[in-house]
Amino acid sequence: MTGKKRDKERKKRKMIKPKKPTVGIFSFTSCAGCQFEILDCEDDLLELFSRTNITHFPMGKAKNDEGPFDIAIVEGAITTPEEAKKIKELRQKTKFLIAIGSCASYGGVPAIKDFYTEEEIEVPVYKSTKVIKSIRADGIGNYVKVDYYMHGCPPNKCEFLTVMKDLLVGKTPRHPEYSVCKPCREHKNPCLLQMGKPCMGPITNGGCDSVCTDHRIPCKGCRGPTEDANIDPLVHLYEKMGYNDDDIKKFFISYAGTSKVFSKIVGKTCDFLAEQKPQQAQQPQQPQSQQEKTEVNR
Repeated sequence: MTGKKRDKERKKRKMIKPKKPTVGIFSFTSCAGCQFEILDCEDDLLELFSRTNITHFPMGKAKNDEGPFDIAIVEGAITTPEEAKKIKELRQKTKFLIAIGSCASYGGVPAIKDFYTEEEIEVPVYKSTKVIKSIRADGIGNYVKVDYYMHGCPPNKCEFLTVMKDLLVGKTPRHPEYSVCKPCREHKNPCLLQMGKPCMGPITNGGCDSVCTDHRIPCKGCRGPTEDANIDPLVHLYEKMGYNDDDIKKFFISYAGTSKVFSKIVGKTCDFLAEQKPQQAQQPQQPQSQQEKTEVNR
């Protein structure tokens, strides 16, 4: 190849811009707090917009496409047959699916209803329950394969940015492999358990930078249980503090009660409108830290 031809090839390569990954941000049953956390990224979000093609984000833009997507970010629990259908359709046209927040990961606050009967939850609120088309509240992993779980209520925006940057350069995002106690001790906070407060930090996934315990607020377990969570000693400690079984149950069902680890403490969930419940896999465990590299940048 002559020098002139080489120069032409170089110019061509410079002119061909790499394809931006297509991103969609979706919401099911939730408070929309995870989306607000994304918007709170402010200047960093503008940079993210410049490096991606965000084609679906109803909270942030007026015109929205329906896919396909290289990356789909989903908040909210699945609580209706319609939502169950939509998440399956979204999975089919998405390369890399992220569950963001406690609701999408475990069912979150909406899943509290799974531990009570229909009469206890719906009858006091609605005059008639005939028009309600509700099923169990579950994380999206009960319906489709999830590639990454971004825990928290809401999730840490720094984690969101880190995960997105990893995907943009072709890296596999990795979960924090420690509990809330690690950053809490690094920040030299006093142990709230030793102060007699019902903190769930020792058994809760880290990644929040101990934002609650830094302000002397006991961890509520919103990021779900660690893989090696040792529940029994913590329950016994709560009992010594004077909390009864009902109090302890409420601690565990607030955000991740449907997880395999926490559900062992609070018991099985109720068959809430069982006749409408889709037959799905069990609640997923924490995704493995080692995954195949994504192809979102191709």
